[in-house]
Amino acid sequence: MNLLYLTIIVPLLSFLILVCFGRQIRSINVMLIGICTIFVIGLITIFSCVDFITNTVPDMTLVYTRNLWTWFSVGDLEVPFSLTLDGLSLTFLVLISFFGLLIYFFAACYLKSKEDIYNFYAYSNLLITSMLTVVLVDNLFVMLLGWEGVSISTYLLIGIYYKQARNSYAAVKAFVMMHLTDIFLIIGIFLLYQTLETLKISTLLIKAQNDLAIDSDIIFWITIMLFLGAMSKSALFPMHTWFTETTLAPMPAVALLQSSTVILAGVYLVLRLSNLFLMSSDTLYIMLLFASLTVIFASSIALVQNDIKRIVTYINLTQISYLFYAFSTQNWSLSLNCLINYSVTSTLLILATAILVKQCRGERDISKLGGLLKSNPVLYIIFLIIMLSLSAFPLISSSFYIKGDIILGLMAQGNLLVGTISLLGILLSSLSILRLIFSVFHHKPNKNNQFVKIKKLNYLPIFILVIFTTALFIYYPVPTQGILPIAALDTQGQLPFRLLLAAVTLLSLVIAYIFYAYPNSEVHEILNTPMVKSLVKLCKSNWRFDFILNNIFVKPYIYLANWLKKDPFAIWDNWVMWGIKKINSYIVSLENGQIRWYLVSMVIGSIIILMLLIFI
Repeated sequence: MNLLYLTIIVPLLSFLILVCFGRQIRSINVMLIGICTIFVIGLITIFSCVDFITNTVPDMTLVYTRNLWTWFSVGDLEVPFSLTLDGLSLTFLVLISFFGLLIYFFAACYLKSKEDIYNFYAYSNLLITSMLTVVLVDNLFVMLLGWEGVSISTYLLIGIYYKQARNSYAAVKAFVMMHLTDIFLIIGIFLLYQTLETLKISTLLIKAQNDLAIDSDIIFWITIMLFLGAMSKSALFPMHTWFTETTLAPMPAVALLQSSTVILAGVYLVLRLSNLFLMSSDTLYIMLLFASLTVIFASSIALVQNDIKRIVTYINLTQISYLFYAFSTQNWSLSLNCLINYSVTSTLLILATAILVKQCRGERDISKLGGLLKSNPVLYIIFLIIMLSLSAFPLISSSFYIKGDIILGLMAQGNLLVGTISLLGILLSSLSILRLIFSVFHHKPNKNNQFVKIKKLNYLPIFILVIFTTALFIYYPVPTQGILPIAALDTQGQLPFRLLLAAVTLLSLVIAYIFYAYPNSEVHEILNTPMVKSLVKLCKSNWRFDFILNNIFVKPYIYLANWLKKDPFAIWDNWVMWGIKKINSYIVSLENGQIRWYLVSMVIGSIIILMLLIFI
């Protein structure tokens, strides 16, 4: 664990080398630099795991700290740059290095353009550096460095094709949306320091439990600010817009942004400060509300999209909400297992989609595709396995047990409406992926379709991920004892609920077969009713969210900017100067050289002064 600092130094140096000299280096060498970088991080992670296991004492929490230097010191505030490794940060270190290695390897097989290869590996190294900074530091102020680095890296990866105006706009939009909630995070950090006089995470958690009352006003404002700060990185509604803009990036970059890095930042913050969030039931309830809105929003939109990348993106956005459902049930260990399951499933879905789009020569409209089953049955089986995971298929998929426990926990707390929404999210996500499968693999092929042959090496990361979606890997032995609060799961009614969850999954299969496999005239009549058409139109327009955002924020801002561009204060100054000149010209005109006019002026002035003395 003495080499822990290299996990940040190595990708940072790799980023600087590629930025300075990457355009002069051959593509194969850029790939080698990128893959070797993440491989070195993986090796250090393995050594850290071995060291951690060998030094762990039963019923004790092992925490390794490495002080590097003091960043700055102002009065009593000292901000050291030190790295801390415990069970939680080690788990995230393993996730980042494991998924990073798979995605880097996939990118080497997938990307062909020299410019794309250079941009992807350079910016991804910066993203990995920023994420590891967030995960390994033990000071909230230092964490802001990595937090901002994640935002910058997201901006760069989304804007890889910056020469297209749409992509540049999307990158700027993502950057702005992320920084809107960063303001709340900074406010939360200031409140923590003002209240507890420390920003060291391990210390402030202890002081908060000792000095702050549960459900007090200050603990509510601290936790709600921290949650709002984590919302953008976690892509919860209404701060989800950057997440949907990632579809403009290359597919390996999409996998990094949606599955294994940026999303982990917001989730890590909530998990790391879980003892703090546990003290505010109101914040947990608000968390539940935003997660439910995200499920309804994302799952309904995914169901009507035709763009494959947008279908996948909204399906992943739906799955993120179940992490916050787990937080709201206060079952933090279950939420960590849900995070691992989400990372596996979403990465697998994106990589499989990348191969699908590439095989179809970049065509992403499912209405123009079909007949892929005969040309690529392997990819068809992969999508079926993904469908089993997303639909929480009984006994086979690990998500059946993980999501089942999360929804059962919601029901046990009396949140029947939220539990129903979570079941609806599973149903709609299943229908979305089944619609994609039927359209692309089963429907009649388009005569113009020409499929590209995909190298077998592209499937290696996918085959590895497929194993982890099965019921063989349900609950991972994560070393979080003494770090995350342990919540006992109410097992009463577990069997009936599992049967209900299985019934929802089977219902999705029946509905998908009726509506998408071989739709008859009655189905077409239902789909052509005015109400259904209106709902489909609303969902296709993303609930008019971008339209509302544009009219409430963008247009008033542009109007104000154009108004200020004309410098209204200068116009006001011109009017003042015009008035002064007019008064001055009138006064000057009184100097006419006539003695009687001066005498009259003196008499009038004397009368005015006398009146003021009498009446005031």
